[in-house]
Amino acid sequence: MKYLLIDGYNLLFQADPYAALAQADEWDLARDALISDVASYAGQHYQATIVFDGKNNPDSDRKETNTLGVKVIFSDYGSSADATIERLAKQAIAAGKQLEIVSSDALIQWTTLGKGVVRRSAAEFVQQLTFAYGETERERDSTAKRSTISDRITPEAVQLLRQIRDGQSAPDARSPH
Repeated sequence: MKYLLIDGYNLLFQADPYAALAQADEWDLARDALISDVASYAGQHYQATIVFDGKNNPDSDRKETNTLGVKVIFSDYGSSADATIERLAKQAIAAGKQLEIVSSDALIQWTTLGKGVVRRSAAEFVQQLTFAYGETERERDSTAKRSTISDRITPEAVQLLRQIRDGQSAPDARSPH
């Protein structure tokens, strides 16, 4: 399984609806929406971790959590998300994991350069999320169209069911016509 490591606030500020929620001071909603979208994207293909920066928040008591199958980490006070991401990336590389990092931060991109790591900018990843969401919606729409019962039974059976629904007496199925 691939390991997906995301710079949370870097991604959050790159795309709506997350950025709009953050600008409206709805930080929890913005983070929850981002986590939900990453969980949907990751599915069974990625072990996803999102790191949010807690460097400038001395009151932060947030612990590492697992939400919707996504590990969510807030860096410690005084430590940047970048430092946490670099540490986690080194651990993943040492463990031989296939690693994909999502960050527009040049330092993170440079520290993983040449180590077999797939790097995506936040803007690129937002495009992937948007595409994946569109594919899911199209798949759900086409599945819904295929799954109507009237498409899978005979016209005679449809007519019989309509008669029963409308309270009309249906012919006795045991007697010949």
